[in-house]
Amino acid sequence: MTIFGGIHRARAATARFWGSVAAGDPLITWLHEPTVRRYVNACVSGDPDVWPLDALAPMLGTHAAGVSFGCGDGTLERWLRRRDICRTMTALDISERSLDVARQRAREEGIDEILYRTGDFNALEIPEGAYGAAFFQQSLHHVENLEGTLEAVARCLTPRGLLYLDEYVGPSRSEWNRALLEDADAVYRALPRSVRRRRRLALPVDRRGDPSEAIRSSEILAEVASRFDIEVRRDYGGTFLSVIYPHLDFSGTNDPERAAILESIVAAERSAIARGAPAYYTVIVARLPA
Repeated sequence: MTIFGGIHRARAATARFWGSVAAGDPLITWLHEPTVRRYVNACVSGDPDVWPLDALAPMLGTHAAGVSFGCGDGTLERWLRRRDICRTMTALDISERSLDVARQRAREEGIDEILYRTGDFNALEIPEGAYGAAFFQQSLHHVENLEGTLEAVARCLTPRGLLYLDEYVGPSRSEWNRALLEDADAVYRALPRSVRRRRRLALPVDRRGDPSEAIRSSEILAEVASRFDIEVRRDYGGTFLSVIYPHLDFSGTNDPERAAILESIVAAERSAIARGAPAYYTVIVARLPA
């Protein structure tokens, strides 16, 4: 197998994985939990009932054209069009199946002026100076060619163009080891045995799913800061929650019990971050330098 054949197969696996998610094979994560959502909202917006994009909308401005990378089922792009933040949108994704789902949902909601296109973010071909704003929502951490992608994004923006990121910026998949899990594992082992699927946490690297997951995530902040002026950065944790949640079994709990368990993890995570532990997720609003 040549290196190029391996890269092609990895890209195809990524497209299949996210196509299945968009088409109805749901990927349930810690961020889907109402208790966690209130925590995330509070971290970013200051109000547990106000979602990050709603809070940051005034900072995003309005743009004749915007582009998003990794649109999935198109939720973000439809929101941007409904709020008229971008009068037209180009939405890119590696999965044609995801794009089909996004097109259908836009039609069902009566939202127009969104052009859906396939694109490999590791080899972007986008016109220079065509967009006032660019958006990544949980997609940049799938990019191996961070330098090339961010250079292409910078070129495609108009002067002082906007960059919006909502991203995982924690350890890259090759960096995970038991030492990084030590504190989260202690929190996990303190939970009731009835909700723990296993004795201790496994390294959060899924070898069977998307091979692009967290490929160079720990380098994102430095690469963005070297090309853009960061105006807003709001971290929202995930340091314990994102690695513990996949190992929880709530089948024997009621809603109050489930919420109490998640609240205990939130409290432990808040305390760890206050003591200096890094947050693994962040929202950033940045602009091209003048």
